[in-house]
Amino acid sequence: MAQSKAQKQRSKQVREGKVDPAVNRKSWNGCLPVVKLTPTYKETKNKQDGKHKKKWHLSSSASEGAISVFIFRAC
Repeated sequence: MAQSKAQKQRSKQVREGKVDPAVNRKSWNGCLPVVKLTPTYKETKNKQDGKHKKKWHLSSSASEGAISVFIFRAC
């Protein structure tokens, strides 16, 4: 079976003393992969609190920048 062009180039590089790319494919080279952890309840709540603007929260008071509605009647 014939070799592909890429295989020929890799074998030529190995013959010339360069690094074989196949060696680096299967290992992490000393690096640990990132571990995904599920967020804690506290982290989830903090994210939700900071997600929306505070002025739209019902729990915020007028001193914190809540929108106050004033109705003026024309006499």
